[in-house]
Amino acid sequence: MRKSTLRLPPTLVSILALASVMLSLGCVVPYTPLPTLSAELNAQTLDQDESYLWKKSSELQYEIEKSGLLFQDPALDSYLAQVLARVTPQELSAAGVTPRVAVISDVQIHGYSFANGVVYLHTALLSRMQDETQLATVLSRELAHVVNRHALRAGREAKLRADTMAWVGIGVSVAGEYGSSAKLLAQAFEISSAVGFPAALETQADRKGLELLDRAGYDVRATPEFFQMTVDYLAEVHTQGPWAWVAFTPPIQMTTRIAGYRSVIEQEYAATANTAGPTKTPLASNDRFRRMLHSVAQRQADLELAAGLSYSAANTARFATQSDPRDPQSWYLLGKALEIQRANPIIGKTAPSVDEVREAFRKAIQVRSTHAYSIRDLAMTHYRGENGERSPQDGKEATRLFQQYLRLAPNAGDTAYVRTYLEELKTAERR
Repeated sequence: MRKSTLRLPPTLVSILALASVMLSLGCVVPYTPLPTLSAELNAQTLDQDESYLWKKSSELQYEIEKSGLLFQDPALDSYLAQVLARVTPQELSAAGVTPRVAVISDVQIHGYSFANGVVYLHTALLSRMQDETQLATVLSRELAHVVNRHALRAGREAKLRADTMAWVGIGVSVAGEYGSSAKLLAQAFEISSAVGFPAALETQADRKGLELLDRAGYDVRATPEFFQMTVDYLAEVHTQGPWAWVAFTPPIQMTTRIAGYRSVIEQEYAATANTAGPTKTPLASNDRFRRMLHSVAQRQADLELAAGLSYSAANTARFATQSDPRDPQSWYLLGKALEIQRANPIIGKTAPSVDEVREAFRKAIQVRSTHAYSIRDLAMTHYRGENGERSPQDGKEATRLFQQYLRLAPNAGDTAYVRTYLEELKTAERR
């Protein structure tokens, strides 16, 4: 398995998220639907501008996927493709379009589609999903954008295009400071559904997405909860950012969407909503679904730690410990997140105790006695002591664990530092 190492700065995350909100709020244009893709209107009969949009999308996708941005897990990729096929509308197959889905390793909570049927889901979005219906919800909605040719329709609106370029241009200029990979994502946002479409198009996608979801046999009642999950995640991230002192206000397009979904379900899917559940069995049970996303949750927790989102990282790591309690890396990531919270508490949040931090590292070691990083970091908690005061027992335990770490990882890059700590502990013990 090869995993991306891209880490986007919170500044870029905020700007791109703001662009999405502003475009959704500001683009109110007359709505004239285009004919949907079909056997007659297919990949071979596109107008020149639509053909160019597909070509540009393919070129950008090639650049993204060779850049190392993709999170690759063959078993997960196969499963995602199966769910995608289950919700793919017949119109796309008739038009000769074969959708595909890929995962991007990125701390932003996003899922978006391109005109040519390619869907990207970020690790942030996948890591917080709880069941297959939530996955099918976002996939069906993105395919609704594709079959209804929303990217083309939006591109043909001169005002919308100008607004999009203005906002995304800011993201691109900032991304340039952080490398070509981040810039690629900003460019992807420009020609995909990520920046949002006019309200009429989004409403059309909502309805079409529900139709596809229901046709595939999923329980449409789960859709509002899925979108609420994304709002809850944004609120969680907000409490850890520079504007945490300002009360979080959910994006209006999201609250509107949740209300709209509930209204449509009540009006048009009353019979379905009153049943005990889906008309077909999901491909994966909820437990298996979370196991399939286990590696995604680990990757996202790592990204959140790098972005300074230690509280989010702890929550995501907990999901990973639940999906596979026998994986020591999940417990290690939880311990790191709790350790950072303890060192850098956030106003209004209760910092974990040193015992909670140690317990996470100990569980990693219980699962795998040779998990060197957990041994080293557990040693560091004893070296520092509780509240900065190291007891004699802490000193002995730190010495034992540091020595164990050096035996397990004699060539690690931090061994010189560890030996310095050991010398300090031995000197303190002799006093």
